[in-house]
Amino acid sequence: MRSVSESRRSTASLVDVISIDGGVATLRSGELRAAVEIDPVNLALQPESVKTDIWRKYRQVLVGLGGPVSLHTISQPLTTTGRPPATTGALAETEVEFRSSLVQGRRIQSQRHLAVVWGPGETPGRGRMERLGLRGTGAYRPATVSLEHRCQALIGGLARVGLSSRRLDDGAWFSILQSCTGGRSGRMPPDFPSWLAPGHVVLRPQVLEVDRHFCKTLVIAGLPRRLTTGWLAPLVLTPPCTLRLVQHIHPVGKLASLAHLRRRIRTFETSLQVDRLRGQRPDRGTEAALGDAMELEERVLLEEERLFRLGIAVTLESDSRTELEDSWNQILATLAEMGSGVTPLTHRQPDGWRTTLPAGVDPVGWSRDMTGSALATCLPFIRAGLSGSDGVLLGPSLVSRELILVDLFSAQNPNFNLIVLGTSGAGKSFTAKLLTARLALQGARVRCLDPAGEYQAITSLLRGRSTLLGRRPRSGLNAMGPPCGPAPQMAELRAALVLPVIEKLVVGPRTRGVLPDADAERLERAVVRVIGQDPERCDLNDLVGELERAGDQQIAARLSRFTTGVDLGFFDGGPSVGQPQVATISLRNLQRDREHLLAALMQLVLVHLEAELAAAAGVPHLLVVDEAEVLLASAAAATALERLTRRLRKLGAGLMVISQVVEDFLTSPVGNVIIRNCHTKVLLRQEAVAIPAVQKAFDLSEVECELLVSAQPGCGLILVGRERAAFSGAAPPEWLGALGTSALGPEQPSANGTATAR
Repeated sequence: MRSVSESRRSTASLVDVISIDGGVATLRSGELRAAVEIDPVNLALQPESVKTDIWRKYRQVLVGLGGPVSLHTISQPLTTTGRPPATTGALAETEVEFRSSLVQGRRIQSQRHLAVVWGPGETPGRGRMERLGLRGTGAYRPATVSLEHRCQALIGGLARVGLSSRRLDDGAWFSILQSCTGGRSGRMPPDFPSWLAPGHVVLRPQVLEVDRHFCKTLVIAGLPRRLTTGWLAPLVLTPPCTLRLVQHIHPVGKLASLAHLRRRIRTFETSLQVDRLRGQRPDRGTEAALGDAMELEERVLLEEERLFRLGIAVTLESDSRTELEDSWNQILATLAEMGSGVTPLTHRQPDGWRTTLPAGVDPVGWSRDMTGSALATCLPFIRAGLSGSDGVLLGPSLVSRELILVDLFSAQNPNFNLIVLGTSGAGKSFTAKLLTARLALQGARVRCLDPAGEYQAITSLLRGRSTLLGRRPRSGLNAMGPPCGPAPQMAELRAALVLPVIEKLVVGPRTRGVLPDADAERLERAVVRVIGQDPERCDLNDLVGELERAGDQQIAARLSRFTTGVDLGFFDGGPSVGQPQVATISLRNLQRDREHLLAALMQLVLVHLEAELAAAAGVPHLLVVDEAEVLLASAAAATALERLTRRLRKLGAGLMVISQVVEDFLTSPVGNVIIRNCHTKVLLRQEAVAIPAVQKAFDLSEVECELLVSAQPGCGLILVGRERAAFSGAAPPEWLGALGTSALGPEQPSANGTATAR
């Protein structure tokens, strides 16, 4: 054992980067490197056709490489995930504790993927350029310009694969290197390598101790017998500790490839000839290898294939020697199951530690020959969850250790709408309430149309306001709209917004046609007069009185059923007081003329919501509409719902639609428009008879369809644009009563004591 203390001449020798300038790193050897960060692609549950297409496009990227490149994957355990709640209180504390326990129990890994492009050093004549004061300009640094062109070519190629990527600037790259090496800025004397160097290193034959972290590196010497796209992904997710995986890829030129293949062909032919001279039966394996080599030679000659030299190394890092050994055994078992051979770097652990750093160096130097087709199966940029690392928690992934986070109000989303579809008992209300509660904790204002009184418990848990329409006078919404300023133009604008709602109330479900023009004009004048007289406190009672004084007894009689008649308490509410974080409007008592009044009710809610958005600009709003299949049964209500999905995006608000009859949305033209206007879609358990239509509508794979048929309550798929993930809804035990999990069956406690809806 040999200890290396903190000094620039000792630990700094483990650092190969001596400077980073303009996104280009200079190594001790004088060579240049540039780094590109890559966002992974989700291949979980995807059909084979999609995987094959990605493999084919990635192979084209590899074939087009103009020089060596190192692909790095850095996986680190997470302690927390998602944004902390914007609100405070016991409820927020419960959510934070639940997420922390969920992360620790599942050992969630945070991954970053980098591509380090290799480049040669500057030309020998650069010293003369420096003396002339020309160094640093792109026109006189051909190596830097060439490196930049290769980076842009790589970024463009990865974009065709479906991978978004970007160049790393100096600060981001330096921060990643420091997090890997344990370096510390500000050391004296000021020296760039010393800022990246670890403080203390202990060398052992099989373990390297770096700043009290134990590190161990191995080289993958043999590949699996059967290569599938993304076969390296399980390797990254296996250990619970920090892992760094690197692929050093060196393209081999055409002439060198042909010379190598011809040597192999001559070797096989010589072996077969020796067998014949000895009178032995030719070896079948040698004959097959000869045929493969000759076929590959022809493909390389016709430039249909390309050869590469590939070196794969893995470094494990942990604070505990015991955890390191456990992780080491786990990764050896995973590789053994794959059929891969490994080579521990005994007495070469410093070289192994350096080769997995995201600096593009390979002091180990081990590699093997591979074709571009086989190399493309080593695609490392893979995940099983959504790309967003921010947002609210939905639950754990069903296919990996990841957590599924949903950022409904992301600026990248074309709209903020969400639709939840599932059969009866699939956990739709549970999922909707779960997202509603967590969005409210993040600061969103939630307004819910509750048809059956199911959301009162979660509203009470969030300390919101619940309104039960129709139970008593002035308990409902104000049909005259929200209060407005005293300016005449404001009164006219408010009248224009609420007039369509009042006209629907006057016409009624039994009156055919529309309101006559003369009656409509008198009604409009009355609405304007009432709002103009008292814009702050006017309501439907004032309008009925104004119509009676003007002699419009028939119109007043039709409206009076909402002020003193059988429909008392739905549209006779006074001005709303305050703006709570969560407000629920219960429609449980709305039974008479329900389908007709729902359209008017939704338009009125939108009028109030628009006024609230204008008064609270910048605060995200969410309107929740449960049992949306009832709205689709009415043409007027369906049209109002469809308009909501299009208008709310301009208001900075989102709409959450929940329905248990997926066929109504798929067969209805209005339903199809609503689905298209929902960027985020949640699919829960579906009946087998509905699967063909669901598969066609949402472009699902066979695996995803099987998951939906057999999904447990509260489990399903979430689709965000083109991304998708399988999830299991999870909530703190303290929330389960308010979320109504009794309909989901018994909760199954996890290993860390929390409960998930299963």
